[in-house]
Amino acid sequence: MPWLAIPFSDSEARDRVDKLFKVRGIPHLVILDEDGKVLSDSGVEIIQEHGVDGYPFTPEKIKELNDQEEAARRDQSLKTILVSRLRDFVISNDGKNVPVSELEGKIVGLYFSLSAYSPCVDFTPKLLEVYEKLKANGESFEVVVIPLDDDEESFKQDFKNMPWFSLPIGDKNVGKLARYFELSTLPTLVIIGADGKTVSKNVAEAIEEHGVLAYPFTPEKFEELIEIEKAKEKAQTLESILISGDRNFVIGKGGTEIPVSDLVGKNILLYFSAHWCPPCRAFLPKLLEAYHKIKAKDDAFEVIFISSDRDQDAFDEFFSGMPWLALPFGDSRKACLSRRFKVQGIPMLIAIGPTGQTVTKEARHLVMQHGANAYPFTEERLKEIEAEFEEMAKGWPEKLKSAQHEEHELVLARRKDYVCDGCDEPGEEGWSFYCEACDFDLHPKCALEEDKGTKSDAKQEQDPPQEEWACDGDVCKKA
Repeated sequence: MPWLAIPFSDSEARDRVDKLFKVRGIPHLVILDEDGKVLSDSGVEIIQEHGVDGYPFTPEKIKELNDQEEAARRDQSLKTILVSRLRDFVISNDGKNVPVSELEGKIVGLYFSLSAYSPCVDFTPKLLEVYEKLKANGESFEVVVIPLDDDEESFKQDFKNMPWFSLPIGDKNVGKLARYFELSTLPTLVIIGADGKTVSKNVAEAIEEHGVLAYPFTPEKFEELIEIEKAKEKAQTLESILISGDRNFVIGKGGTEIPVSDLVGKNILLYFSAHWCPPCRAFLPKLLEAYHKIKAKDDAFEVIFISSDRDQDAFDEFFSGMPWLALPFGDSRKACLSRRFKVQGIPMLIAIGPTGQTVTKEARHLVMQHGANAYPFTEERLKEIEAEFEEMAKGWPEKLKSAQHEEHELVLARRKDYVCDGCDEPGEEGWSFYCEACDFDLHPKCALEEDKGTKSDAKQEQDPPQEEWACDGDVCKKA
């Protein structure tokens, strides 16, 4: 850093400044004027939004910049977006300067990209496919890369294979455009219409999902695609989601091919997971337990493992501990299924009903909360579970005192994934007698048996003392 600092050893001064400016999180930037008066305590936001143009950071200057930006949005054109005081061109992959004026009247995609960032690496070929199809169809569509790279050589190496245009790497307009379009994720493809106005702030996901069908990327086109998707979902069958060309099977142990047709009419769980993923490994025992319980009652049930493992050996090792079926490692259907069900993280569990319709995308949560009892994961079953829970609690007190937790009353509450502090067993009932202040749980059976015993033996002193707990305000611990 080229500026000054309070010495690290001067903790008193640092604490005083923190308190003076009510610092609750970092980074926090307070801007003072030449007299030491606060101009703004939102310096981080000002720098992020305006950069050096915000100087001297007075309220008047910030208002002036905001007014200019509002006017720029109102009067936006391709030139106001891409032309700067020092540059009125973009560059082609052979290094030539192409006037921005040559792009006017076309639909232009501004591609915010980082060459070595894997989501951009994966997206670029898909964008290239759409670009080439549109050009072959004679569409007036262009792409201009807004490069976020620091490594010029890496960028040039990547860009030389691209048929579109770019701003020069390191161009000062890059940061301004990132702020102007409120860049929050990569890859981002902003669509500018033929009139120079913003049509969409990011169509990367639409291109991933629909390819060239998303063109010309207008709200009307997206409404049309939504209706198409609804129709596809309505017509969905197990074959439509699991069969692609000659890939009409899943595999069992030893690589045995099981035709998808053999699974039609069953309740299916699509299990997106990977050996390298700690949450996946943690969830697997819970799913195994539920699988065996469900399978014992209903053979018309199956799980299909869809792997995100990085190599065949990891897939084989992970799959060897599973009693169900799988897509073969590296199967092209995995990418299609991930897009179709919008899998953003793993583990993920999709429930498919006997008709091939999607029952729920939240099956993992249901298995974690209810285990095999959630089967077949339908809304009707969830309503039944809710009624069962309510019935279970009939006649129970809303509050009670426990000798195991004498500091506070315990309140009857719905709790997820707790461990009873009385018997150290998991709380699978969903109900607990709970102390929020101390995060203390008792199974209803533990609390009620003790409560019953306390009432019946209230006058007797011969019972052994209960285990002692000590509370220090935020937490209760065994003494």
